[in-house]
Amino acid sequence: MTASVAAASRVEIDGKIFNPYSKDFIRSPWDTWNRLVADYPVAWHKDLQMWVVSSHDALMEMLKDNRFSTSYMHWEHAPPPKPFEQQNHFERAIDAGLFVVDPKNHLRLRKLTMPAFSKPVMGKIDAKIRDLIVTCFDEIGTPDEFDAFSMIAEKLPVRSIARMVGVPTNMETFFHDFAVNVVKSTRINLPAREREKSMQDTLPGFQYFLDLIRERREAAHPGDDFIGSLVSASDNGDTLNDYQIVSIIQAVIVAGSDTATDLHTYAIKGLLSNPQQYALLREKPELMENAIIELLRVGAFGKTPQFRFVTEDIEWRGQQFKKGQSILLNLTAAWIDPAKWENPMQLNIERRLDGNLVFGAGAHFCIGTYLVRVQGGLMIQELMKRFPDAELADGDGHIDYDYNHHNARRINRLIVKTNVAAQRKAA
Repeated sequence: MTASVAAASRVEIDGKIFNPYSKDFIRSPWDTWNRLVADYPVAWHKDLQMWVVSSHDALMEMLKDNRFSTSYMHWEHAPPPKPFEQQNHFERAIDAGLFVVDPKNHLRLRKLTMPAFSKPVMGKIDAKIRDLIVTCFDEIGTPDEFDAFSMIAEKLPVRSIARMVGVPTNMETFFHDFAVNVVKSTRINLPAREREKSMQDTLPGFQYFLDLIRERREAAHPGDDFIGSLVSASDNGDTLNDYQIVSIIQAVIVAGSDTATDLHTYAIKGLLSNPQQYALLREKPELMENAIIELLRVGAFGKTPQFRFVTEDIEWRGQQFKKGQSILLNLTAAWIDPAKWENPMQLNIERRLDGNLVFGAGAHFCIGTYLVRVQGGLMIQELMKRFPDAELADGDGHIDYDYNHHNARRINRLIVKTNVAAQRKAA
C-alpha cells in the first residue's frame, strides 16, 4: 500500500509514490510530479514525516498565508532557543533575518534594504558581473567541446555574489564554502549532525562580514556599493544593525549562489535542447527576461526546494495540520502543473508567465531575483555570441547529476559541442 486515507481523512503517501532521493526521480521526475499534482496535491508523507504540497493553486495560497512560517525555529524538532548572549554569530543572524522575523518587521527590513537594490547600486554590479562572464568564456576558449557545469555553472554564481558583497577574488574558495554551509545549516532534510557541522563552518564567514561592516561604519563614508548602502540605509532614523545586515547578505547568498548554479546548466540544457527557441532568442534578445523564467520553469531543477512550518493547529484544504509540523513546498511540481500551464513541458520563451512561482510569491518573493536574472541573461548573451551553433554533445550532453545534493536535481556534467570549427569553415 503506497497511499492511504487515515481515519481523520488525512491523505497519506510514502516513498513508493514520491522519493526525492531516488536516482530515477532525479533523472526523470515528471511522472512523479504529474501524479502528485493530479492525485495528491496536499498529502502527508509517512516516510519523510512532513506534508507535501504540490499543485500550483495550493502553493500560491500557502505562500501568502502567514500561518505557514519560513522560520525553522517553528519546527517541532528545532533546537531550543537561546538567550542572545549565548548565541553564536549564525544564530544571531538567523534570528535577525527575513525568514524569521514577524510580518511587521519583515516589511521594515525589506523597506530598509531597498537602497541596496537600487538602480545605481545594481548598475555597478551589472558591470562587474559582465566582466566576470567575459573572463569565464575567455577561459573556455574555442574548444570542440566543454563542460557547462565545471566551466560556467560552478564558477559564475559564487564569483558574482563575491563581487556583489565585496569579497576579494583571492577569497572565492572561502566564500564558496561559506555560501554552501549557510544553505545546508537550516535544511531540515539533512541529519542534525550535518546541520550542526555546517553551522559551525559558517562562523568564520560571519565574522568576516561583521568585521567588514564594522570597518564601513568607522570609515568617513561607508561606500556606495551593496554593503555600504545597507550600512547607510535609514528611514526616519531607523537603521539596520550589524546582524540584520549580515542576515541580508546571507539571504542574497542563498538566492544568488545556490539557485544560480542550477540556472546556468538548466538554461543551457533547455536552449540547446530546443534549437528553434535558441535561434528565436538570438533574433529577439528582448525576450531574455521572459526566457530565463521559462527556462527555469521547464527545467524544474528542485528536489526538495523549500520548507514551511505550521505555527498553529489548522484545518487547510480538508487536512488537519498540527503546530510544529514541517511542509515540503514542492514548487517545481507546480511549475509544470497542467492546470496552470498549457503544454507545460514545452519550452516557449514567448509564453505569458503571469502568476508563475519560479521566484516564489508573497512577502518572501526571492530577494536575489535581480542578481539571478542578470547572471543568467549575461551568460546566455555571451553563449549566443561565442557559440551561436552550439548543441548538446550526442544530443543529451552526456548529462549526469549530483545524486547527493541537498535540495536540487543538480546537473554536474553537461557537455556542449561548440561547432566553432564548422562555423569558421563556413565563414
